[in-house]
Amino acid sequence: DRANLDRDSVRHHVARGLEGADDGELFLEYAQTEALMFDNGRLKQATYDTSQGFGLRAVKDDAVGYAHSSDVSLPALIRAADAVAAVRGGYSGNFAAAPAHTNVRLYGDENPLDAPGFESKVRLLAEIDAY
Repeated sequence: DRANLDRDSVRHHVARGLEGADDGELFLEYAQTEALMFDNGRLKQATYDTSQGFGLRAVKDDAVGYAHSSDVSLPALIRAADAVAAVRGGYSGNFAAAPAHTNVRLYGDENPLDAPGFESKVRLLAEIDAY
């Protein structure tokens, strides 16, 4: 949702990249970090960072193809699918049944950095620093 990608387009290009592979996966990552530094009774530094990216992996026999990007976009996914598709070249093996689906949503939409609020965090750091 954050990258405004169409689910059907993503499925199509991932399937195209993994076609003929024994196994493979698409990994998406979105991370936010917050750091507050308190020293000598003062808030000295406050930083906030957001990073994102994806990786696409295809496995064929003993060969592994992997592509990744910090640009979560359809053009980047298409390039990754083209890159990992190279792993299937020259292989003539047996059909391997697909692994059981494990796509379980592990994280909700709540952002743990939002609670407590910034002011509460600064007060807590002031108390710790004063101790």
